[in-house]
Order: sequence, then C-alpha cells, then structure tokens
Amino acid sequence: MHFRRFILGAIASAPMLAVTMGAAQALSPNTAKSFITQAGDNLVGIVNSNSSESQKATELRGLVNQIVAVDQVGDYVLGRYINVATPAQKQQFQTLFHQLLSYNITYQIKAYQGVTFQVNSATPQGDEVLVDTTVTAPDKAPADVGWVVEESAGQPKIIDVIVAGTSLRITTRNDYAGVITDNGGQVSALLNAMQNQISKISAAQ
Repeated sequence: MHFRRFILGAIASAPMLAVTMGAAQALSPNTAKSFITQAGDNLVGIVNSNSSESQKATELRGLVNQIVAVDQVGDYVLGRYINVATPAQKQQFQTLFHQLLSYNITYQIKAYQGVTFQVNSATPQGDEVLVDTTVTAPDKAPADVGWVVEESAGQPKIIDVIVAGTSLRITTRNDYAGVITDNGGQVSALLNAMQNQISKISAAQ
C-alpha cells in the first residue's frame, strides 16, 4: 500500500479529508503544533506497541475520532453531489466512509511497526494552521507530511493531510466525483464502489 494511504488511514482511507461546519475561529500555531505533537505521539505509541493487531486497530479508530473531523470528511469528499444524494444515500455514504477508514487502519498496521514522527514547523493559513512533520518507517524514505488543523466546536481538529504536495481531501473528492460522473451522475454508483472496496479489504484480512 502507498505510504500516503497509511497516513490518511491512520489519522483519519484510501485517499480522503474534511470540511468545517459553521464559522471557524483562528487557531494559534502553537496550539496546532502542540495538538499534532500529542496526536503523533499517541499514533506512534499505538502502532509501535506490543498489543495485538486487533487491539491496535480499535485504539487507532478511537484516536481518529478524537483528532479528525471525521463526520465532516464525507461531506467534503462527496462535494457537489451532496445536493444530489437523497437523505438515505447520504447516511449510507457516511456509514461506508467510516467503514473504509476503519478497514484501512486495520489493514495497514503491519507495515509500519517502528514508525517515528517528528514535528517541525507550524504556519498560519487564514483560519487554518499547516503543521509540517517528518514521518519515518523502517526501510522507507522519510516522508514530509503536512497536517491542516482548524478549530472545530472549540477543539483543534485535522481537516486535511498534505503528502508530497498533494491534498488528500481534494484527491479523494476528485476520485469520488469521477466515479459518479462516469456513471451518469448516479451517487448509487459510488456507494456500490465503496461497498465493493470494503468487501475486498475485508476478504484480504
């Protein structure tokens, strides 16, 4: 699996990330940097622990729910089609989206035992803060990973991940839009594709 997919899965799925609900408040760089430092320490602690893979997956899912604006992620990557989807389709999409996240976390744990995480700088970008980090795993080149953090409901939350200059939330939104467009604008086609992906990942575990 690609390294960037692990990063996405471990914090938040094969490519994704979030939209902010309501008026955002400016977050200080120091607060964002401290938040990512703690989140990274927790992530590394779980991945490198001696716990079973099942226990690690459970702990990582809990961590993701704490540090990522997961509920808003789906709304962002669904993009303009959120206005086309029926209420039932929106609910199904969010359910599948969370399942994909969970499966990706579980599937990719093995490959990243020994991962290290270094926080570098924090740069304000309007109401957001980009926190630059270096993530290293055994036998893999160090990767520069940027975490976009914004205040949501009074708490800092990750709303995007930048790997190799690529925004994962934008990449995923484009991928999902492509599936829908290629199938005559039918949101049901995306839901079927997501379900198929879940089935394949589940069968491989």
